[in-house]
Amino acid sequence: GQIDEREVQRIVGKLQEAGADAEAQRYVIMQMQKPAETESLVSAAQGQPELAAQVYGASLMAIEVDTAAEKAYMDRLAADLGLPPEVARRIEQMVGMQSA
Repeated sequence: GQIDEREVQRIVGKLQEAGADAEAQRYVIMQMQKPAETESLVSAAQGQPELAAQVYGASLMAIEVDTAAEKAYMDRLAADLGLPPEVARRIEQMVGMQSA
């Protein structure tokens, strides 16, 4: 799906709160606006736990995780980013997503 302008602004705000610099913010937004191209984003975050956490958090803010398919996608994304389950759950709590 496409990310609308309101979602982009919310994501940028959360990235700023997380301390992401302008370059990292632009990169995440550019990548998120490319449908189904998460591989390059995951690849860029390898070995960079802070970026991986920011990518995961931004992804949570970009979609409403309210179906089993979306939950499975987020679980897979967390694993692909190398985030331990407890870290992913903490990020979910920080962005206001309820654990199922």
